Amino acid sequence: MVRFEQRGQVDLTPMGGWPGWFSALLRLRGVETEEAARRYLAPSPEQMHDPMLMPGMAETVGLIREAIARRDAIMIYGDYDADGVCASAILAETLREEGARAEIYLPSRHREGYGLNREAVEAIAREYQTLITVDCGISNREEVRRAKELGLTVIVTDHHEPPETLPEADAVMDPLIGDYPYRRLCGAGVALKICQAMQGMEGVRKRLDLAALATVADVVPLTGENRAIVREGFRAIEASSRPGMQALMKVSGCVPPLKAEHLAFRLGPRLNAAGRLEDARLGVELLMTEDPKEAQALAAKLDEHNRRRQELERGMTAQAMAQMAARPAWQEERLILVRGEDWNPGLIGLTAGRLCEKYHLPTIALASRGDGAAVGSCRSIPGVNCYQMLTRCADLLERFGGHEQAAGLTVAEERIEAFRERMSQAIREACDPACFEPVKTYDLSVPFSVWTPEAIAMLDQLEPLGCENPEPLFLAEGAAVQSMRRVGKDFSHLKCSFLDRSGAVINGIAFSQGDVAEQGYRSVDLLYRPILNEFRGRVSVEAQVISIRPV
Repeated sequence: MVRFEQRGQVDLTPMGGWPGWFSALLRLRGVETEEAARRYLAPSPEQMHDPMLMPGMAETVGLIREAIARRDAIMIYGDYDADGVCASAILAETLREEGARAEIYLPSRHREGYGLNREAVEAIAREYQTLITVDCGISNREEVRRAKELGLTVIVTDHHEPPETLPEADAVMDPLIGDYPYRRLCGAGVALKICQAMQGMEGVRKRLDLAALATVADVVPLTGENRAIVREGFRAIEASSRPGMQALMKVSGCVPPLKAEHLAFRLGPRLNAAGRLEDARLGVELLMTEDPKEAQALAAKLDEHNRRRQELERGMTAQAMAQMAARPAWQEERLILVRGEDWNPGLIGLTAGRLCEKYHLPTIALASRGDGAAVGSCRSIPGVNCYQMLTRCADLLERFGGHEQAAGLTVAEERIEAFRERMSQAIREACDPACFEPVKTYDLSVPFSVWTPEAIAMLDQLEPLGCENPEPLFLAEGAAVQSMRRVGKDFSHLKCSFLDRSGAVINGIAFSQGDVAEQGYRSVDLLYRPILNEFRGRVSVEAQVISIRPV
C-alpha cells in the first residue's frame, strides 16, 4: 500500500499577513521570512545573478566577440529536445543581433544520437571556424579533441553532469562547474546567461519565452533563478510576437493565464515531437520564423507528430509491460530493463518514465539501433542517482551521460545482460532500501471548508509549480465516502464525493481510478488538490483526487 508522508515540519504561524495554512506552504518550500516570501511570490528577471559569475563566461564572451570580429562562420550545435531547440534559438538570435554569421546544427536522434559526433564535427570544420555547443558537449572529450585538430575554435556550454575530465575546449561553461550561485539551469538557461552577458536585460526579456518553455520542458528545478525565468516567461509567452509561439499556443489549446502545466503537457510535448519522430529543425524553424502562415503549417505538423507519438508510446508501453510479466525477476533486481527491436529511440524515455512512475523503480528502456548496439534511456526515483549508477557500469557501455534522475546510454547488444546484472547490483549495494517504498507526499491536512475561490487563487501565487517546487497536495483523513461511480468515455475515471471530519463535503474527480468504485470503501484517507470547476457559468470548488487509501 502507498505510504502517505508529510513533506516536512509544519508551522502554521501566520507570516506577513498571509493565513496560517498559506504561510505553512511557504515554509515547506524553504521560504522562512516575510522578505523571502515576497521575493518568492513575485519573482522577476532582476533577481537573476550576474552572468559573469559563471565560470567560463568571460572566456566564452571574449571568444564569441573575437569570432564576430574575424567574421568567422559560427556553428551552434544543439540537442534535439525542447531544451536544445530553445537554447539553439536563443543563442542564434543573440549572436545574429551582434552581427555574427551563425547557423544551427541539430543532430538526428535516430541517425546520430545525443551530443557531438565525429562525422558532424568533420563536416562542420569544412565550412565553419567556430563551434559552440548548447545543451550538450560536456561528455564529448574525443569529439572536441577532433574539432581542435581540425582547427575549430570550440566553446562548450552545457548543464549536464560534468565528467571527471573535461573536454579540452577553448572555453567550457556549465553551472555545475565551480561556484555559480544557481547550479540547476537548463541548456536554454545557460544560453540565456550568455545573452545576458552580451546584451543585458534587454536581450534577456526578448528571449524569456524560449527560456521559460525549455526550463519547464526539461524538468529542472523551478526554484531560484529558474523560477524568475519561468514566472516572467509566462507573460512573455502570452504576449509573444513570435508567429511560431502564437501558432504553438493555438494548436495546443493554451489560453492565458498560463501555468507550468501548460508548458509541461501542451507546448513542450509538441516541440519535443519534432525530434522524437522526424527532425528537430522543425522546432527551430517554428520558433524563429517571421511568417505567420509558415508558423501555422509547422505548428499543425508538430501537432500531428504529437498525436502519432502518443499512439506509438501507448503501444511501446504495453509491450514493455508484457515483457515484465514474462520476467518477474525485475521485482528483486530493483531495476526494470525492457527492450524493443523496432521501438522508436525518440520515445524510449517516455516509456521508461511511465514504468518508473507506475512501479516506483529505476527503469531503462532500450531500442535496437540495428548495428549490434542499442540506445537507452534511464529514468529514476529519489534516492537512486542513475548517472552515478551508470558510472559504475562505464566499462560495459559505449557512452552515457545525463542527470541524477534521467540519463541516456548506448550499449552493445551482447553486453545487455551483463549490464543488467551490474546495474542491478550497483543499485542494491548503493541505495537505501527505504527509497523503493512507494510514497506520496503531501503538504497539509486542512478542512474542506477552507477551500473557497479566493483561497484557490492564493495557491496560484506559488506558480510555477513542478520540479522541487511541488504542487501543493492536501490530506483528508478518515473522510466518509458519500458516492463513487465510474465516468468517462471508457469509464476509467472516478466521480466521487466525501464528507470530512469537520462536516464539510467536497465533490471530486480521480482520473484513471475508476476501478475504485467497485471496492465498497466507506471511509478513506485521500490526497487531493483543490480546483475550480466552471460549468455553465457556475464556479464550484472541487477536489482532484490523487490517491485514495481505505481506512
